Amino acid sequence: MGWFINAITSNRFQTIAQNTDTCVKIETGLKAVGRPSFTLIDKHTDKETRKYSATKEFLYQLLCFGIYVAVIPPIFKNGGFKLFQKVFTKENLPNFRNAKEMLAYYHLAHLDKEERMLEQNKKYWNAISDDVIDKTIRTKTGKFKDGIPVKKYLQTWSKDKITDKGKMFKLAKGSIELSSIVGSVIGLTILAPELSHLILHPIMKAIGMEKGHKKPAEESTEKNKLDKQV
Repeated sequence: MGWFINAITSNRFQTIAQNTDTCVKIETGLKAVGRPSFTLIDKHTDKETRKYSATKEFLYQLLCFGIYVAVIPPIFKNGGFKLFQKVFTKENLPNFRNAKEMLAYYHLAHLDKEERMLEQNKKYWNAISDDVIDKTIRTKTGKFKDGIPVKKYLQTWSKDKITDKGKMFKLAKGSIELSSIVGSVIGLTILAPELSHLILHPIMKAIGMEKGHKKPAEESTEKNKLDKQV
């Protein structure tokens, strides 16, 4: 069980577990594979119906994934971050351009200084532009120094030293995650079902899955008619 404990306590696992965006993408990906697979192995339904249902479910999950990727990051995540910036304008937070930069900083700031420089964390450094400035930082002498580039700040300061605005960054991350949750609810429970009615049937017809196939509702209606006749 040692490997399991190491896995769930690792920084990578913690990052995934605390990231709504990643969790939703993983969940949707698992549904896109799992639901069609279980449908296909259901021996209580005829082969054609299983194939139709599995294909439709797979396309629906792809639609959900597309909606989430296209709508949530640019609208909800950045929207939540911009709202946070307006509410806390007096806090002199770094001039991040968007939620992605702030989250990259948040991830690196919670690693040990040596860990930040690992190759696996290069993508977080690349996400932060060179002109992002931490407007106010407390130096070792207790004085405030203005205009420190965030990248330089992360290269030279230890995790324990980055505490001056820790609460503000937790609030900022919380606002982004809350926006992602709200966006996922709206996108996956409201937009996806409505768009599926407009998109999925034409796609199913185009790939030849609708031809000659009776939908469950039609099959049920015919069965009821036969029962009445009997």
